[in-house]
Amino acid sequence: MSTAFSNAALQEADAAIQAIQTHQPSKAEKRLNAIGNAVSRASGSSLVSIAQSDAATQVLSIVKDQVSNFAQNSKVLMNVLDELGKAHPFIQIAVSIFKAALTLELTRRENDEKVIALNLTMCDMMETLKLLNQVVNVKEPGPDGLSIEDRLKKRLGSIIDSIKRCAKVCDSYQKRPTAVKFFTSTKWQGKFTQVAQQFADHKAGIQFDLQIHASIGITTANVTLTAMSTSFTELNENVSKLMEVVFERMRTPEERDLSALVAKEAGGIDAVLKNDKLLEDVLAKQKAGPGKDKDEKGTKKRAVPGQTPDAVLTVTDLRKEVNKDVEQVLADNKFFDQKFEAMKMQVDEVKVEIRHESDRVIDTILAGPHERIVDRDLYHVWKEMGWKGSVKAKHLVMALRDHFAEGSHAALAAIRVITQEKKDGIDPAAAAQAMEEIADIANRTDPHASPGDEWALQFITVLRIQPLIEALDDDVSSFVTIAEANAFTAARPQKWSLPHWIAYWTYGFEMTVQWYFRRIRKVTSEIARATVEALPANRKIIGDFISSWHVRWIEDFLSGLRDVEQWDSTDWESDVMFMKFKDYVVENERNIEHNLRGVNYYLDEANTLSIVAGNGRPEKYVMPLVFILLRRSLYIVQQAHTVTLHMGELAVIQYSLSTLTDAIWDRVRTLQAVHKLQNLDDKEQMKKFFFGLYSFVFEEPEMSDYWKRDPDDDANMVNDVPPIPPAPTSDGDSELQQGDLPLFYEPTTEDIDLIVDPIFDDPTSPHPVAHFLIGHWSGSYAYDDQDGDGDGRVSFTVSYHDVNGAIIASGTDAFGPYVVQGTLDNDRLTFVKEYLLPQYGQKVMWRYEGVVSPDSNEIRGQWGPTDVDWKLVVYGEESEQETGAEEASGDVPAQQPEVGETATSAEGNATPAEENVNSAAEVPEIRADEAEDTHSSEDANEDHDDDGASDTGTAVSGMTAGFTHGTFFLTRRPVEYLLSCPSDEEFTANRPRALWKLALNATLRAMQSRTLSWGRLSARRKQRQQYVEILLQKRRQPGPWRGQDVEEAQEWTQLIKGIHPDDLHLWRCIATYQLRRDVIHDIVCDACGEYPITPRFTCMNCSEDEAYHTFDLCIKCFSANRQATRDNKVHSPTHNVVQYRNAKWRVYLHPYFDRARRMLKWAEDQLQLFQARSAVQTAVGDANSSGLWCVMCKFSITAPPYWCCLTCIEDSVVCYVCNERMEREKEWLYLRGTSAPNDTSQHNWSHTLVSAPGPEVITAETDQEKAMTVEERMARVEAKLDATNLKLAALEDLLRAVLARS
Repeated sequence: MSTAFSNAALQEADAAIQAIQTHQPSKAEKRLNAIGNAVSRASGSSLVSIAQSDAATQVLSIVKDQVSNFAQNSKVLMNVLDELGKAHPFIQIAVSIFKAALTLELTRRENDEKVIALNLTMCDMMETLKLLNQVVNVKEPGPDGLSIEDRLKKRLGSIIDSIKRCAKVCDSYQKRPTAVKFFTSTKWQGKFTQVAQQFADHKAGIQFDLQIHASIGITTANVTLTAMSTSFTELNENVSKLMEVVFERMRTPEERDLSALVAKEAGGIDAVLKNDKLLEDVLAKQKAGPGKDKDEKGTKKRAVPGQTPDAVLTVTDLRKEVNKDVEQVLADNKFFDQKFEAMKMQVDEVKVEIRHESDRVIDTILAGPHERIVDRDLYHVWKEMGWKGSVKAKHLVMALRDHFAEGSHAALAAIRVITQEKKDGIDPAAAAQAMEEIADIANRTDPHASPGDEWALQFITVLRIQPLIEALDDDVSSFVTIAEANAFTAARPQKWSLPHWIAYWTYGFEMTVQWYFRRIRKVTSEIARATVEALPANRKIIGDFISSWHVRWIEDFLSGLRDVEQWDSTDWESDVMFMKFKDYVVENERNIEHNLRGVNYYLDEANTLSIVAGNGRPEKYVMPLVFILLRRSLYIVQQAHTVTLHMGELAVIQYSLSTLTDAIWDRVRTLQAVHKLQNLDDKEQMKKFFFGLYSFVFEEPEMSDYWKRDPDDDANMVNDVPPIPPAPTSDGDSELQQGDLPLFYEPTTEDIDLIVDPIFDDPTSPHPVAHFLIGHWSGSYAYDDQDGDGDGRVSFTVSYHDVNGAIIASGTDAFGPYVVQGTLDNDRLTFVKEYLLPQYGQKVMWRYEGVVSPDSNEIRGQWGPTDVDWKLVVYGEESEQETGAEEASGDVPAQQPEVGETATSAEGNATPAEENVNSAAEVPEIRADEAEDTHSSEDANEDHDDDGASDTGTAVSGMTAGFTHGTFFLTRRPVEYLLSCPSDEEFTANRPRALWKLALNATLRAMQSRTLSWGRLSARRKQRQQYVEILLQKRRQPGPWRGQDVEEAQEWTQLIKGIHPDDLHLWRCIATYQLRRDVIHDIVCDACGEYPITPRFTCMNCSEDEAYHTFDLCIKCFSANRQATRDNKVHSPTHNVVQYRNAKWRVYLHPYFDRARRMLKWAEDQLQLFQARSAVQTAVGDANSSGLWCVMCKFSITAPPYWCCLTCIEDSVVCYVCNERMEREKEWLYLRGTSAPNDTSQHNWSHTLVSAPGPEVITAETDQEKAMTVEERMARVEAKLDATNLKLAALEDLLRAVLARS
């Protein structure tokens, strides 16, 4: 291609050069120059840290100035780019992506200054596009044959990718807990620098694309570009230095506190990460956000998936998060893409519509504040009242009422006057004046208003003023500004008049809240019914959701709604008033659901909530949002009838509810602050605001009719639980219906169903040559935070080992079969262990690094995650500093592998799925400060190796700080060897005896494997039950299992040492199988303090007036008839107790109490009738009378104790013996397939029962017995002795009869 330029082009370039020489930089350019020069000076300093230099201080000052004006400047920039996009449509997609990314940050509740600094580099890059305004023709080819449009189109793809990348980096960083952000600041600084450098490169590229076309008529643009390029070049070259300053000098107060704490410790961050005590201090010092670590009652929350406030992090959790690579964190944030797309769609749909309500011409310079009012009616009211920029909310409401009422009357009166005067032959000039008056009145009214809107005036009254004030006064300041007034009128539906809109807020909004109240109660009722039919494997998942604090919060929130009974008679399908508002309500709900689907129902933070529900006060969207989320939960529970749910399926809903509660808490705190400033009683004001729904946001709910209302009754008042059909899309197709939406995660298969028949290797096969690894190995691994053998023995068989060092192996441990691929380099062995069976739907892999002993009979080393670059450290290789740190170290981080995951852990901030996976999958997590217990293998190897080799090979000393999980040990012996080997103590005390015992044990195990005996089966059964019980106890306890005493630890270690890995895997699958079926109630026993409990026993007498703190017992305390005291309540065994084996919504507790009273009265009447009949029949000699019958054993019940079933359709009772037997057998733990207890016509274990205490309990506790005299007590004892004598006499007669027959 020719490089020759025309004379015209050369003249154009010369003009550009002349203009550059005379160019005066703007204020913005000077500011950028200052930043660039300051960074340059800072980077050139070699005597001080870049972040601490004087030049860095200047950089910081300039950047902070930009940060403080970020919101205002970015909005201006977005508006400019919008206009630019209209002129040059080819950049519109990049502008939309940029606006979506920027809006995500602007709508975030709290923003980190470092994130804003990164966004400034993005804005700086987009600013360059403004120069397109000065381009004459973007389509005209340049010297190279490409136009500016062609060049920029090629570049826009990578720019869009960088913007999306920046938004994801910012979103992921903001979600990290404060402590994690501090300890990983170096990693994130590198990532921020990388993104900022991309923007600097894009900016330079855009400048180049524009400058190359200087010869086609863009002289002015070229001048500006050259000036900007010259001034900001140094900054582009020093992005890393800029970010270093930002990360060092723009820390949050919490991060500065952490920095001061770490600075006190020798060794810095690495030393702190190794020290448990210091990390616990770090977590303790962190200020957990209000409502993050505790619920509204002060009860500690469980961390839900995606939520990692510092207060709920453990030391192990903190290390996990610190160890994660930034790319892994970004990959885990899978839901971000959906959120970003939803924001982009919302940005694209935003259109500012200015309503020109009349032909009036407003002089914006000389006119008053009322000229800024958009709505016609509001404009005239504001003008006539002479208000300035704001007005008292009450005054505005009353003025509107007078305006509409008087306006209609004035128009009618004027018409009557003109008509009468026309008849009387009035002067035409006067008639014309009257006509102008009528026209003026007509112009003052809303064009959407109609005579039919007169109905709305009845609702604009003083009695209904509060909801309208709340709608107008968004910031609860008691004053309405012009902006608030315009926002209020702009939000009304297009075809509604202002009176119609006002009537909605004064009357229709309360109707809407009451309608949603009943719909939510209906969904609650449907979930309760659907729960009964769920597969047994889904019982725990659903039970945990129902008993979670998120659901309890919904119930407390709804309990504050006032005047519920007044709306019970409303026909929601045909009520005339409600029909006037229902279309708008339904459309609003449809929009929210559409947006929720866009983010997959996952509200991860406040800006996502604003995407879904819009900005503004939560009162506008909280009720429909709660309803939609619960309806989604209903869909999931219904799917649980046919598929096995992922453990995190309902956790998405829980986390979305958590984000919603945060918005409510913030709103209520604002109201409380206003009430305090105005010296108002906060509790009383909350009862008035939002119809009382905020009454119990921070207060314990009071006993009210809400808790006594049966949700099933409320459910019958509305009909539309199925989702409202979505509106058709632009191409005529409807969106997916609720039933067409997939679950959040793929249905899983239970571990026990994945077990295959084990293939046993022959342990007697000859060993290969010693220096090859092929053969049978066995050993164990250890955890970071536990002593002993971790999860038990490990079998390991190497089947392939070539001359290049590659190995292939397989084996089994407690988590199932696995395969191994690795390499041996001299004595260093590295391999990846991959489990063949997924664990809760996840593929799990670990990396092992070890050292092979000189005799090739032993391997020792460490294991850890595959996605972290940790290093094996052995004696003699680490530095003195590292060794000293090792000696002082506590735990080092443990990280669960997340290869192929669909979700991250609850401590991460990506998707909401892995809280239950972490606790249930139980992949190994170990500590490095623990020396591996070699059991007796060291001594045994010394005893049996012919060459007398000892364990003097290279030994493992520790790990690189913060990156490994623990140690492992393998010996060239089959697993039966370790299972039969006596303890080290036995070898030390008497080695020959220990060797003889080893031989006997091995022979015995071989014989037992070939034969069956009842004794062997019984012993294995006890082992299995003990293993499953301990494992279930570990999994039920929240957090790491560190509270065990020495005896429990020894019991666990001793148990797993003698169990084959195949058995361990099977028994672990059985434990997991039972865990999914056993509903654990998130309740504390009020008698002994046990937590959690199963089943749940709730005392009716002590919980009669309780809405929140019911009086509950565990099975041990109930069975022991324990008396308990809490506050001023004293529980007695004489009280009636309700037994729950399934999780129940709290709103059902008191309705169950009512049913229980009816059942107890029925049973008591039946027994009294039986006694009366018995007396009559005894007198006439008929003994066929019968009382109650146990529905299980069919035995007659003639007196208490017994249970009355509250679930069976027919009235029925159960004897204590049958219920105790059912509790012992726990048949629900072994249910499979579709055998859900969904039949209420026949009694089963899942039914709720109420107790009628027996006479032995009553007589032991009643005051009458305590008041008995000695004579009365003696008489009762004598009566009992007489009864015993009669029984003995009958037994004697029976024996005599038997002897006589023989």
